Amino acid sequence: MGLHRGITRTISYCIRWSIFPALLTLPLFAQQNSIRVVLENDTSRHLTIGVFQRQGVLYGSLTDIADVFSLGTYENRSAKKLDIKDVPRRLTVSAGNPFVIITDHTQRRTVWQMHSSALYAANSYFVPLVSFLPLFDNAFNRNVSFDATTRVLRSGKPTTTGFDIAGLSLEPKSNGMLIRIPAAKPLADFESWLRQDGWLYVTLADAKADVNAINKIKPAGLVKQIVAIQSPTSVQLTFKLAGKIAAAEMSTDEISNEVLVSIRTPGAEEKILLEKKRREIQEGIEQQRKRYELDVIVIDPGHGGVDVGAIGVAGTREKDITLGVGLKLGRLIEKSLKDVKVVYTRQDDRFIELYRRGQIANEAGGKLFISIHANSLQRKPQPTRGFEVYLLREGRTDEAVSIAERENAVIQLEEGYEERYRNLTDENFILVTMAQSAHVKASELFADILQQEMEGKLEIPNRGVKQAGFYVLVGASMPNVLVETAYLSNREDEKFLRSQAGQQKIAQAIFGAIKRYKEEYEKLLLEGKDLGER
Repeated sequence: MGLHRGITRTISYCIRWSIFPALLTLPLFAQQNSIRVVLENDTSRHLTIGVFQRQGVLYGSLTDIADVFSLGTYENRSAKKLDIKDVPRRLTVSAGNPFVIITDHTQRRTVWQMHSSALYAANSYFVPLVSFLPLFDNAFNRNVSFDATTRVLRSGKPTTTGFDIAGLSLEPKSNGMLIRIPAAKPLADFESWLRQDGWLYVTLADAKADVNAINKIKPAGLVKQIVAIQSPTSVQLTFKLAGKIAAAEMSTDEISNEVLVSIRTPGAEEKILLEKKRREIQEGIEQQRKRYELDVIVIDPGHGGVDVGAIGVAGTREKDITLGVGLKLGRLIEKSLKDVKVVYTRQDDRFIELYRRGQIANEAGGKLFISIHANSLQRKPQPTRGFEVYLLREGRTDEAVSIAERENAVIQLEEGYEERYRNLTDENFILVTMAQSAHVKASELFADILQQEMEGKLEIPNRGVKQAGFYVLVGASMPNVLVETAYLSNREDEKFLRSQAGQQKIAQAIFGAIKRYKEEYEKLLLEGKDLGER
C-alpha cells in the first residue's frame, strides 16, 4: 500500500515537473523516484517515500513522511501550508519558504531554516530531505537517519557513536561565516574567545567529540585551519581565521541542539551599524513627521452664552452665526477627511473664556486653529461689507486695532480677568507674538489660501489678510487665524450670514482652504523627509 501511494504521488509530480522524458518500467521508475523506509521495530512493513531530484537537491514528500510515521496533518490550502502534528510539537511548512515553524505545547514558537524552500506540486508538499530530517528527528524523537548511497531512511534504533559531537559544517556568508556544530544532546555551557591574531577558541563543556573526524574537515571561507582537542571535561575547537574579524558570537538552537558560531567581518559590522543609524534617523524623521501631520483641526465658534457678540441690523446675534458656520465646517471635515480629527471649543450656546479656547486646542494636540467671527461697525446700518482674515500680530491700522479691542472686550465677562491678562500689555504683546514664530509661515500660508477660497466661492468682497492682537489666538500654540466672515452691520451681509445656505457656503469655502492647505503642508513634510533620507 505504501509503495503504491508513493509511486502514484511521485508519478503525478514528475509529470508536472517533466523530470524524465519518458517513463520506463514501473519497477525502475519506483526505484528512481522513491526511497525505502526501514522501521527497526517493524521490519515486516514495506514503506516508501516519494522523492525527486531538482538542482542537486533531493526532495521528499511531506505527506508520505507523515503517513509513514502515523502523524496527523492539517492543510491550509489557501495559504499553501501543511501542519504535521504529534504531541507535544507541531511543525508548519509553507510552500516556497525555507523556514519551518515549530510550536510546542505552550504555544511557544521557534524557527528552523532548511537549506532550500519547500515546494508544492501535484497536490503534495515536498521538503529538502537532508536539511529537514534533523529537525524532524529532534522535534518528534524518531531517531531517523538517511543513507544517500543506499537510498534508505531508517528509524527506530538510535545510532550510537558514543560522541556528542560528530562533526561540524562551515557556511560562508556575504558578511562572514556561520559554523554549525550539531550535538546529540543539549549543550548549555559553552564560550568563545577571539584573539587579536585571528585565532578563535570555542569551548564546549561536558561534551565528547569525534576529534579525528573534525580535524579532517576541509577549511572554507574565512576558516583556514581547524584543530579539535578532547579533554576529560570539555571539547576545545580552535579555528584560524583569515583577515580582520569584527565579532564572533555563539548561540544554540533549542530544537536541533545545534551550537551556532556567527563570525562577522568589519565591513559587515560597519554595514550593520550604518543600517542601524539609518533606521534610527528614519524613525526620528517619521516621528517628527507624524508629530506635525495635519491630523487635528480645532474649530473655534466665537462668543457664546452670555457673550452674544455683535448684533446685526435685524437683530442677528454673532454667537449664533459663528456656531452655525463652525458646526457645518466640522461636518464637512468629518465626512471628507477621514484622517483628520475635529475638535470644537464649543458645540452649543455656552460661554467659553478666551484663554480656555487656546487651552482646549493645545490639550487636543491641534495642528490648525480657526476662530470664526462676524464683523460689525458701531453705527448701523453701514455700507461697509466683506470678509477679512487676521493673523496674530500687533495691529497696524486703527481699524484692525478697533476690531481686536471689540473682540477682546469679552474678557470682562471672565472672573479674575485682570490678573489673567495683566501681562498682555503693548510691550509684552510683541514677546507673545514672537513666541509663536515657529507657526508664522504656516499661519500665513493658510491665511492666503483661505482668502483665495472665500473670494472665489462667496459673493462677498475680499478685504484681505490683516493682522491684529486677538487674545483668542495668543494661547493656541499652532498655526492659527481668525476669520471675520462678513459685516452684521450691513443689511446684505447680515442676510447672507443668517441664512443656512449662506453659512453652508462659508463653511465650504473654509473647508476648501483646509483641503488645499493640507495638500501643500503635507507636501512640504514629504520633501523634508526626502532631504532627511539623503
